[in-house]
Amino acid sequence: MTANQPSPDQPVQLQSQPVAIVGIGAIMPQAPTAAAFWENLRSGRYSITDVPKDRWDPDLYYDPDPRAPDKTYSRIGGWVREFPWDPLRWRLPVPPKVSEQMDDGQKWAVSAAREALIDAGWPEWNVDPQRVAVIIGNAIGGEKHYASNMRIQLPEFTRELERSAAFSGLPAQTRQQILEQTSRSYLSQFLEITEDSMPGELANIIAGRIANLLNFRGPSYTTDAACASALAAISAATRGLVDGHYDAVVTGGVDRNMGVAAFVKFCKIGALSATGTRPFDAGADGFVMGEGAALFVLKRLADAERDGNKIYAVLLGVGGSSDGKGKGITAPNPVGQQLAVERAWRNACAEPSTVSCIEAHGTSTRAGDASELASLTAVFGGDVAPGTIALGSVKSNIGHLKGAAGAAGLFKMAMALHDKVLPPSLNFRDPNPNVDWATSPFRVNAELCEWPAPACGVRRGGVSAFGFGGTNFHVAMEEFVPGRYDHNASRSSAGAGIPAAVVGGRGTAAAVTAAAPAATIKEPLRGAAVVGGDSDADVAAQLTWISQQAAKGLTPGAKPPDPAIAAAKVRAAIDYADPADLADKASRAAAALGKGSGDMLKMLRARGVFVGHGPAPKVAFLYTGQGSQYVNMLHELRDTEPIVARTFAETDKVMTPLLGRPLTSYIFVDADDKAAVAQLEQQLLQTEITQPAVMAIDLALTRLLAAYGIK
Repeated sequence: MTANQPSPDQPVQLQSQPVAIVGIGAIMPQAPTAAAFWENLRSGRYSITDVPKDRWDPDLYYDPDPRAPDKTYSRIGGWVREFPWDPLRWRLPVPPKVSEQMDDGQKWAVSAAREALIDAGWPEWNVDPQRVAVIIGNAIGGEKHYASNMRIQLPEFTRELERSAAFSGLPAQTRQQILEQTSRSYLSQFLEITEDSMPGELANIIAGRIANLLNFRGPSYTTDAACASALAAISAATRGLVDGHYDAVVTGGVDRNMGVAAFVKFCKIGALSATGTRPFDAGADGFVMGEGAALFVLKRLADAERDGNKIYAVLLGVGGSSDGKGKGITAPNPVGQQLAVERAWRNACAEPSTVSCIEAHGTSTRAGDASELASLTAVFGGDVAPGTIALGSVKSNIGHLKGAAGAAGLFKMAMALHDKVLPPSLNFRDPNPNVDWATSPFRVNAELCEWPAPACGVRRGGVSAFGFGGTNFHVAMEEFVPGRYDHNASRSSAGAGIPAAVVGGRGTAAAVTAAAPAATIKEPLRGAAVVGGDSDADVAAQLTWISQQAAKGLTPGAKPPDPAIAAAKVRAAIDYADPADLADKASRAAAALGKGSGDMLKMLRARGVFVGHGPAPKVAFLYTGQGSQYVNMLHELRDTEPIVARTFAETDKVMTPLLGRPLTSYIFVDADDKAAVAQLEQQLLQTEITQPAVMAIDLALTRLLAAYGIK
């Protein structure tokens, strides 16, 4: 089964409208802003350092012996040492006493959200605050609740002290002095518990804090999917946008949990590295913890284009899965990972073979990295040549951000798509020996370089995040190309910008109110505007509106039409090259329908404008036979369409034993080599070659047409 063929027993969540990233904010190790973080990624900065003494004292907790009880053998991480926090200057109602009780994770969330919102045009934008959601990924929470718990539990320690024989043997005054001095010194390390303590430390307040301070009244909540929390938040955020529950959403991930307790517990699993983070390298010996926040403002792409937003990248679809039953609750299962990736690209209605970069989970463990690459290869391998797809992991720069890991990866991919560059993945020197790199479709991108334009014409990338408990998410993304998308269809969910004449009656339009296309239908090779309605006047009104929009440079994207249009009484389909072409053709078609001129409509057929009335006719295929063959037939489609390429590969497998060489060697040759072309022309006249060659062509075209829903 290919990634584009859903099984009836698999949950499929189609994203009928693309979603745009219109604002970005970040606070990361050695990067207090999004711009600083992106510069660090571009320049290949390694932001892993020793633990700062103000976080926890390695003299108390560090021991290089992994077996030492209650100790950590690792003392390195990606630490946030500075970040912007000035609520008074920002005119946010955060009194100093409240600010003092807020966990740094909440402060990072507010600061990064503000940065992302300003980047998106807030507060001068035209989005109703009643329709702005805040959905943030976080796991475990911050460290402040550990400290407040320790303060509260002091009486338990003093009780045990008083019970000890050595202490009780001391004079009463001495015992009292020890208790008072120890308690006073101990409590001075922690803030007094107030009414602001619990709201300041709870993970589930992170999203609410942003919504409260900025007066957003859409849904507000925090998602916890362990190390996939951020992508779980983004999955929920995009679904709410597509379903029209809100018009903008602040989403992403925050993680501020680098306390010594986390270090000790991860060390007892054997998960941490004491030496450094090096994904996909032979020396990978565990992950390095990091912390930070990456937040995004998302809007429906239609609205973002309408509002003239800066668009960093386009989210096509999100896929999620669970590992189900596996080796253990914390052991990754390649089957579950593969399902999440497959579902994301199926939901995106895009071929995995068009992907040219993957931001992997890449935690820097030899077995885990190899297992993830095996899952990715099962989805993206296919007919892709070895080393074709660039591979990276932001964890090589900043460590593993746990609940915010997916957000850091999404940030990297969004900026890479926007700037059309591939940032380096660090510390890759000796390839992981558990991976067959000679046949793998992936190559670790170790240097900053240009992201070449792929054959499909649009740069596409995927981002993965996998969490404890077997929760997996993957996001399918692509670069923003103006005019590529059917933004008019996107508007229908919000009910904005569509004339009544277009949406009245039973009329539907792929360019206006199309439902989500079937996941198995491929995108048209170029612009296609398809509309349907009850009458010529109805369709003419829709075409007039489309022509007016095209005159402004706004066109439907390359998207399969709504299958329901086939049942409309009147249907029109326009093949177009650019906005000017569509504006002209739609205007002429509308005029012809308005005049009831059959002659004008017949003339427009030659220009790619087709009108149908009544029940849709049956489709018949006419297959050409011997005598229609020629050298290099379908060579362009073989280079651009994986379905065609796979068909030729299949025929070669069948025919090579019969012909003594691949069938395609009789079809394809360098067109500039005249002698070779002449030789193949003669060989193609031989029946034993002609017939399988023509059949291969017919089969390839039949399969390709089926991918477009034509059967």
